[in-house]
Amino acid sequence: MNKKLLMAASAFVIAAFSTPAFAGCDGIYLAGRGGIINHNVGDKESDLSDEKLEIDDNALMLSAALGYRWGYFRIEAEYVWRDETDDTKRSAIINGASINSQFESSSYMANIYWDLSPYTWFTPYVSAGIGMTELEYSFNNRYNGAITNKDSFEETNFTWSVGGGLSAQVTNRFNVDLGYRYYDMGDIGEASIHAHEVYGGLRYVF
Repeated sequence: MNKKLLMAASAFVIAAFSTPAFAGCDGIYLAGRGGIINHNVGDKESDLSDEKLEIDDNALMLSAALGYRWGYFRIEAEYVWRDETDDTKRSAIINGASINSQFESSSYMANIYWDLSPYTWFTPYVSAGIGMTELEYSFNNRYNGAITNKDSFEETNFTWSVGGGLSAQVTNRFNVDLGYRYYDMGDIGEASIHAHEVYGGLRYVF
């Protein structure tokens, strides 16, 4: 019985990834994505303090893309917005004193996707992208809630990404995507900026 169930499940998976769901549809598409990104900013020392702050909280990301699909490939232009993350370290010496930091990023990307089995119910894909990212990293000292000093860094850096995911074909024009991307966003100050992103998306071919 177990062998029969395993064979049936295997046959279903193979059919889902190899059987055309609908007639193929290529052309211009719009895509929207949303998910969670985790920045790894490494250790960056503010000029205000010898304390090292690390921005590693999860943050919301939203993006919009305009692309073109043909056969196994898709190309697109994408704007990615990310929510601000922050970090606070309180002084162990002076009561009421703390150093705070805020980090923001947004990217303009050109992406290419390779759909491994297009026009099927489900298709895995891999992706790569290049573009530019605007980075802002700021610090301030506070004493009893009042800002006593500020320090900030701003950069616009070359960015590259790689990733992969799974696309589900709802109709021949409408797809749902689930994916992952790794970003290298260059440096700001002496800190190297990397990020891991998990997203879900909707894509419609016109």
